[in-house]
Amino acid sequence: MAKGESYNPERIARRDPTTGVEICQLTSFPVPSNALSYMGRCFTPDSRTLVFSSMREARRDSVFDLFRVDANGARLTQLTDFDDIFQAHISPDGSRVFYMRGCQLWATELDSCHAEMLCEDARIERAVSGASLSHDGRFCFVSVAVRPYAAGQDHTLARAIARFRTDGSGVDLLRDEKGYDIHVCHPSGPGLLCRLSSSPGHDLWLLDDDASNDRFFTRNVFAHSNWLGKTDRLQGCAQHPLRAILVASCGQSEPEPLVEGPCFWHSSATLDGEWLVADTNWPDEGLQLVNVRTRRFRTLCYPMASEGHPQWTHPHPTFSPDGKMVLFNSDRTGINQLYLAKIPDEMIEDLSRPA
Repeated sequence: MAKGESYNPERIARRDPTTGVEICQLTSFPVPSNALSYMGRCFTPDSRTLVFSSMREARRDSVFDLFRVDANGARLTQLTDFDDIFQAHISPDGSRVFYMRGCQLWATELDSCHAEMLCEDARIERAVSGASLSHDGRFCFVSVAVRPYAAGQDHTLARAIARFRTDGSGVDLLRDEKGYDIHVCHPSGPGLLCRLSSSPGHDLWLLDDDASNDRFFTRNVFAHSNWLGKTDRLQGCAQHPLRAILVASCGQSEPEPLVEGPCFWHSSATLDGEWLVADTNWPDEGLQLVNVRTRRFRTLCYPMASEGHPQWTHPHPTFSPDGKMVLFNSDRTGINQLYLAKIPDEMIEDLSRPA
């Protein structure tokens, strides 16, 4: 495999035997393939194309390369052939995919596969948490450990928030005396949601883009959490044994239940914040489609993933930008692959009606 190489479609048409929902298996090569993080952008804005990672060899310590594929399974193309890629995010305009390589920020064009190192900072020793891309694509934020400096210099840091500029103009090291871990950027404006590692439960705090003006957001009682679309509210699945999806606004001390029932695990929202999709575990009761307004939910399909320790065995469902499809992972065949479920209009209409 090599960067820029295109491959025949691997798609397989499926239908969920219980719900009848149409599902397209997008990948079928015998190595694990994995969707990008459901915390960020997996799709181009037109919902036509998505980027994913795929293991180069069937080996436990194998590296992952980035690929693109259209939502109909066409135009399967390898984007990268580096050995050290992590934390990839599609740019807001869908033209590039940004990713970290060690302490460098890189970008690859989705059409030409041209790769470019954008910026780095020799003061950074290593990343200490995942990266998140700002809503406008101008910055990529990473919590980092910084090499020690000579005593007396005012920029001596043990930890910092590194703000990589995606136009290639450089890296800003922002002070972080409290020990924040990057969680996710605000989806529609400035703001950086962080976990405070020194607090019980790693409570969530909101910072400005220059790491100033930190204010308490809510207690972190989530198993996993993300923004409720482009709204100012947070949504996420409660920690076991509580079986609920929770929502919270900035300054709300305790998140409140939106829906209760199955053991929800990972959830994501449509851009307008009107719908949620969540996988379930203990036991697996399928992907649940949730109407936020009516608070009604229904099983979309059954991913039949093993839901083991490796992250790629978790469904991690996420909506396409148009809200018409749900992308998820599953190793139902014995090897993790990508699947795209089409949300039936009938299901949308049913859940939109008040109980």
